[in-house]
Amino acid sequence: MILRFSLLAAILASLTFAPAAINKPLDPEISPDSLASTSSFYSFRRDMRRCASPRCGGYFVKLVNQSRTRCADGRNQSECYVADIDWRGQAEPDSDRGLLRGTIRRKGQFGEFRVTEAWQAASANQPADRFFRVRDRGLRCIAAPCPTHHEATLNSTASRNIAGVDLSGAGAPESIVSDATQAMTSPDGILVSGNHSPVTGPAGRMQMLKATQFYVRTGGSGSGSGNVSLKPCKKTGCSSQVCSDEDVITTCEFRPEYACYQKAACERQKNGDCGFTQTPELLRCLSRARRQ
Repeated sequence: MILRFSLLAAILASLTFAPAAINKPLDPEISPDSLASTSSFYSFRRDMRRCASPRCGGYFVKLVNQSRTRCADGRNQSECYVADIDWRGQAEPDSDRGLLRGTIRRKGQFGEFRVTEAWQAASANQPADRFFRVRDRGLRCIAAPCPTHHEATLNSTASRNIAGVDLSGAGAPESIVSDATQAMTSPDGILVSGNHSPVTGPAGRMQMLKATQFYVRTGGSGSGSGNVSLKPCKKTGCSSQVCSDEDVITTCEFRPEYACYQKAACERQKNGDCGFTQTPELLRCLSRARRQ
């Protein structure tokens, strides 16, 4: 009888203090991720210099998580200028805060960037300095912390299992956070920029990833069924005075404030809707126009 009670106590203790899977993980004990799944991810920004095209007016691109990028001329630079981006059927992110996967190719004097994947930023937040692909492993534990997610550092073979990812720091609408949580169960997962924070509990100590920004893959040829598609915002209406992800038909009377929107950024706002970003310059311009 004493032996039975001792055995029962040992079983209960193991259930209380050790991680135990409730669901079978999708990818148990993964080996380091190959560059085939993490390489060729770039940030990009539009070239706003004022000179003749194609010398100006293209894009600057750079590998994330890397200090140098090989350009079309073969030189390694902090970032590379390309005269054009070939989107190849991918939906263009609605701002320079997106991420692109692809290659820099020689084309003419300045080269071009050929896109294979486009990823939309979830909010207007600035990203941290490290970028990861994150997937939900399908693992749930009785005791915390639990290695529920897998992160792979972009443009690297470094990867590990982590105790979850906190997307709240990105400042994205709840609907986009919910869609991203679902997307993490797909083969593509989501891309996350953020920092790590330790988590301790009965099962020991692990790292959690806290996002400052995250990215979901846009729609386009080759995108998986688990991806979230955010349509790009655009200026529409007779005087381009409306920011929307759909074409909008308006009457064609002109008002002085419409001129302010010509240089304003039309992009998705923190509430998930398209709109003109209310910069100090735009607000001053609108104030002056409305006094006329």
